[in-house]
Amino acid sequence: MRRIAIVEDDRAFAEKLIGYLEQYGKEKNMVFQARYFQDGEDIVEKYKSDFDLILMDIQMRFLNGLDAARQIREVDNEVLIVFITNEAQFAIDGYAVRAFDYLVKPLSYGMFRARMDRITAQMKQKMEDFLLLPLSDGAQRVEIRKILYVESHGHIMEIHTREGITETHLKMGDLEERLAERNFYRCHKGYLVNLEEVDRVEEDTCQIGDEIIPVSRRRKTEFLERLARII
Repeated sequence: MRRIAIVEDDRAFAEKLIGYLEQYGKEKNMVFQARYFQDGEDIVEKYKSDFDLILMDIQMRFLNGLDAARQIREVDNEVLIVFITNEAQFAIDGYAVRAFDYLVKPLSYGMFRARMDRITAQMKQKMEDFLLLPLSDGAQRVEIRKILYVESHGHIMEIHTREGITETHLKMGDLEERLAERNFYRCHKGYLVNLEEVDRVEEDTCQIGDEIIPVSRRRKTEFLERLARII
C-alpha cells in the first residue's frame, strides 16, 4: 500500500485527484491510502515521515507549497514531492526542494496516468531500498543498507542503525522475509544481522562494531556459508 498526501486548497480538485488515484489503482492493481490536507500549514504541523508521495499545490492561501516543501525536507529527504500548479513555469522552483515532478491544471486522467506511471516506478525503487517502519505515533523510513542488525524483545523489534535505534511492532518473520534478498540472516531466534556488517565470528557469537551477537549452533553452518558468499 502506498501512502499519499494530497495538499490542495481547492477541495473539488482534491476530490478529482482522489478519484483518479482510485481509478489508477484499479487499473494497475495497486492500493493507495490518500490523506487530504487543505493547506501547507496543515501538513507541516507535526509532520512525520509516513508518506510515500506528496501531491502538493504550489499556490495556497496560508503556506505555499514551496515553503511547505522546504520544511518537510528538513525532516524527510526521501518522500517524493510532486507539485500541482496552474502554470508550468512555477514548477521550476521545485528543483530547489528536489521535487520529483509536477502536474499542471486542468489535469486530464490521461495526463495523470502518464505521470503516475513514472511516479510509481520511482516509488517501487524506493520501496526496495527502504523499510517503512510503523511506530506507536506514526511511521519512519529506514534505509536498508544502514541497518546493522535487528533485535527482538517480545513484540517489539529494535532496528539498530548507525544513527541509533528505532523500535517497531513489525514481526521478526516479516522482517526476515523482507530482508532475505539483501544479505540479512537470522543467526539466532532473536537476532537478524546484516551480513555485510559482520566484523568477526567466534564459536557462538558474531561481532558488529562493538556489539556481540549470539549465533545459535543449529544456524551456524548456514550462517558461515551465507557470510562466505559476500566476503
